[in-house]
Amino acid sequence: MIRGSVMMIPTCFRCGKVIPSEDINVANDVAYCRACNLSHQLSALTQGTEVDGDVDLNNPPAGAWYISDGMGPVIGATHRSLGAALGALAISLFWNGIVSVFVLVALAGTLRNLDITLPHWFPAPNMNGAPMGVGMTIFLWIFLTPFIVIGWVMIGAFLSSLGGRTEVRVNNAEGVVFTGMGTLGYRRRFDASAVKDVRLDDRQWRNSNGNLQQKTCIVIETREGKQVKLGSMLTPERRKFVAGAVRKVLWG
Repeated sequence: MIRGSVMMIPTCFRCGKVIPSEDINVANDVAYCRACNLSHQLSALTQGTEVDGDVDLNNPPAGAWYISDGMGPVIGATHRSLGAALGALAISLFWNGIVSVFVLVALAGTLRNLDITLPHWFPAPNMNGAPMGVGMTIFLWIFLTPFIVIGWVMIGAFLSSLGGRTEVRVNNAEGVVFTGMGTLGYRRRFDASAVKDVRLDDRQWRNSNGNLQQKTCIVIETREGKQVKLGSMLTPERRKFVAGAVRKVLWG
């Protein structure tokens, strides 16, 4: 499990032994395990975001996978989570329910300005005793656009929590990260031969209300400085497996 806000005792993830203080170099952010002859990033160990590059590829956690389809290894995990889906559905229904009222008003104004007769049950309020004019209708659509976009994003998050997935495919020197559902989604490419780091990035911030927010993702960084971020919708267990499997595939 990743614990971004709780400092942990530096422990080697491979052998499970505590790393003594004499083998820790705070200035260089290094913790050395003598039993495994392995150097770790101290900050990653104390924050619980160390990536295990020696994961068992044939024994992934539930909802994650490692396969080889003849075109190269594919590492992935599903976004499926009942809790996340229910939460996203509740927020989406609340948000879109409110926005839909104003969308119907804007739609009524649009149809009236096009001289299209509306059914008697269609909500079409008047403004100052008269139908909404063209200028006000255009302004309302412009005002509603960002709220409509946010609503669609919420619907997408709900659907992703039901059947979305994140996959990393490595084919020779080319790496491709896919995030989406089925064949619908977006792909990002990176030079697999130039990857210098695969890590878990745990970031915290406070929103406008002062509430603490946290986001954890996998970062694939190349020697040219390009960063590909993925896996923020995965559970901690699946995310750690994907990060470890990608590191193992790229670096052996």
